[in-house]
Amino acid sequence: MSKHIISIGYDIPGKSDCYVDFHDSISLMDADVLLISPDSLRPLGDWVSFTSSDGGCYNVKASNRYTQNISHLKKEIEDHLNAGKNVFIFLTAEEMQTLSNGVSSPRKGQNSYSTYTYSNYNFLPIDIGKLTSASGKHVQFSGNHIFSEFYNKFKSNLEYELYVENPKEAQIVFTGKDKSKILGAIYKVGSGHLVTLPGLTFNEKDFTETKEGANGDKKEFWNKKGLAFGNSLVSCLLEIDKKLSSDSEKTPAPDWMENEYFLGNKEKILNDSISSNVEKIEKIKLKNENLQIELEEERKLKDLLFEQGKPLENAVIKALKILGYKAENYDDGELEMDQVIVSPENIRYIGENEGKDNKDINITKFRQLVDALNADFAREEVEEKAFGILFGNAERLKEPAKRKLDFTDKCKSGAEREKIALVKTIDLFTVAKYLNENDDEDFKKECRDAIHKGLGEIVKFPVIPINN
Repeated sequence: MSKHIISIGYDIPGKSDCYVDFHDSISLMDADVLLISPDSLRPLGDWVSFTSSDGGCYNVKASNRYTQNISHLKKEIEDHLNAGKNVFIFLTAEEMQTLSNGVSSPRKGQNSYSTYTYSNYNFLPIDIGKLTSASGKHVQFSGNHIFSEFYNKFKSNLEYELYVENPKEAQIVFTGKDKSKILGAIYKVGSGHLVTLPGLTFNEKDFTETKEGANGDKKEFWNKKGLAFGNSLVSCLLEIDKKLSSDSEKTPAPDWMENEYFLGNKEKILNDSISSNVEKIEKIKLKNENLQIELEEERKLKDLLFEQGKPLENAVIKALKILGYKAENYDDGELEMDQVIVSPENIRYIGENEGKDNKDINITKFRQLVDALNADFAREEVEEKAFGILFGNAERLKEPAKRKLDFTDKCKSGAEREKIALVKTIDLFTVAKYLNENDDEDFKKECRDAIHKGLGEIVKFPVIPINN
């Protein structure tokens, strides 16, 4: 009985019955061999963007559907491999999709989406190594006899869009000129194999022709050259599948083989060692997860250099706390403020933040801060009007040393009139980074004094102590 191939995202010439669309989320249980082209694993749905600078993202519905489809595909692949079957993957470029998991920071009739990035390679059931997108045609073959026919027939069609470094327990099949750049490999997973290959390209015009139907409509068909290519590809993949499977054919041990009577002393020792190692691995994984959380928190300060919106707000709060302030977001359902800030000297401030891609921080955010100061003062529990601080991250995507912009002239004149401090977040990062690494209460006080003395102008923080 011939084996059945299912191809996700790669249209094998003449094999339309093998093709499956990623978004169909159908069961792959009937497939004997899977072929996947990750460049087809893209979200489907509405793209939303509220400003010219926010970049946009897929809406929540499209994002949830995409991640569910990826999870479904991952589970299908795991089942496929555990059943002793083989999966072939063309290493197309990694694509990071901008998704959303909810609406955050509603303000003045506008919504901003809470976003995250998601790789089209998240369907992989194992870590195959570090992925780097790069394109080229120089593919070197290791000489592995299982892939000899495939390489001989398709070497002129092989092009890579991605390479892998530091693969995990892989048998290398294809590399670039640099042998450390892996373009194809075999990974033993469960009872099956996951096989990565360079991209396999062809000129569709060379493989198709147009014919006129009975009703006069023109339709495109695969020509003989295209059909031969498709048949040859399927034949090669099935032959590779056969050779991989024959290497793995061994009757699974029946349950009764685990009976104590059949276990040798060395076998018991090895089983115990494996169990002990598994326990150690789980502990290390947990430790790494906790370290990853700490690392993300530690990296948050760097958001002062390039972020905007909520991430910038949170980074400013972290920096202010390092300087000795109490700082937090405020939202009572009617009034929302980026930060309510109180110094150890019991001076109260209201903070607002703005990040701009290629412009100065303008009067719009300044007016919003003035409105927030007045609205805050109108609250019954507030007895004294707070001071204002506008945190600005102008030209946020440029390297800090190359930035020339900060606040518009209107912002500066308004700040002087309203006695509002203007703080460049790159300056705040510099002092906060030093204080995060050095216990220097005197310098903290100097920084807080600089902010208060800087009301009405751009704050000039003290110079970092030279002996540190």
